[in-house]
Amino acid sequence: MDERDRRMAQNEVLFREVNERVRDVAAQLGDDGGYEYFCECANKDCTFRVSLSLADYEAIRQNPKQFVVLPNHYTPEIEDVVAESETFWIVRKSGEAGDYVAELDPRSRETNS
Repeated sequence: MDERDRRMAQNEVLFREVNERVRDVAAQLGDDGGYEYFCECANKDCTFRVSLSLADYEAIRQNPKQFVVLPNHYTPEIEDVVAESETFWIVRKSGEAGDYVAELDPRSRETNS
């Protein structure tokens, strides 16, 4: 994986880390139908939000290579679109980028601790 691809993957990992904290709060408050999560795209300047239920977020996070992004906020060089809705897409990292983000998955680190 080249340095550019690594930086893009790191940006997405950072947004995922923030969204994990949102998920923690959502789990404490209960699922009222939707919380605002950050778009987990590779653009470090993206500040758009995606409204998801806790159940939808958990379903996306079942695979450590998956991220939630706004429609068209994906990077075809390092990921594939695996599901689309009107308000968000689910993308999955492939190749070396996929292996890299899986290693940095906070949930994987928790289970390996």
